[in-house]
Order: sequence, then structure tokens, then C-alpha cells
Amino acid sequence: VKNMVFDGMFANNSLIGAAMGASNLKNSVIVNNIANAEVPGFKKSTVDFETLLDRQLDKAKETGYVDLDNSKPQIRKINKNFSYRLDGNNVDIESEMAELYKNSVKYDVMANSLINNYKRINMVLTSK
Repeated sequence: VKNMVFDGMFANNSLIGAAMGASNLKNSVIVNNIANAEVPGFKKSTVDFETLLDRQLDKAKETGYVDLDNSKPQIRKINKNFSYRLDGNNVDIESEMAELYKNSVKYDVMANSLINNYKRINMVLTSK
């Protein structure tokens, strides 16, 4: 017999964990962009995860299931042929720093959410 409450709690934790992994990858990509901001010809990268996750969440509304296996974050180069600089590098250090901050805040929110979910599960399991 399935317990919908517990299944939902753990599914939510899996979803948050996947999003945290993608956020961690995004941080690494942003830091790499910043580290290469002065390298001539370097093209910045980004991580696509939010769009994939949104699609999976829309499907979950219909099916009741989130398929995390088909929602893996993907790294892609941005504006391969575009650069506003003469050296061909397309990294804007200010926007990368802002993106790093925004991504760090998202990660912290997800981590706190995961901690709170586990506290609730622990409370349910240990209550008499």
C-alpha cells in the first residue's frame, strides 16, 4: 500500500536535490566564465535546467510523476559568434557576478527547504 504523504515528501526532496545539483553545476560554469573573462576568444557557457524542470513539472500535473532522469542539466555555449569586445571574448564580468549571487541565493533557499522537509519527516516519524 502506497503512502501518498510520504511518497510526496520524498519526491519533493528528490526534486529539490536535483535542482541543487543543477545549481551547483551552474555555479561551477559561472566561476569558469569569470576565471576566463580576460582570455581572448573565450565564449561563456550557461546551464540549462530551469526550462527542463518547468516542462517536467507541467507533465507532472497531468501524470503525477516527475521524470528527473530526463531533466539533467546541460551546459551550452552562449553567442558563439557574438562578442562586444575586440578580443572575441563575450564574458561580461558584472552580469556573471550578479548571476553567481542570484544562483547562490537560490541554492541557499533550496538547501533550507530540504532541511525543513527532513525535519518534518523526522517529526512525523518520531511523534507518538
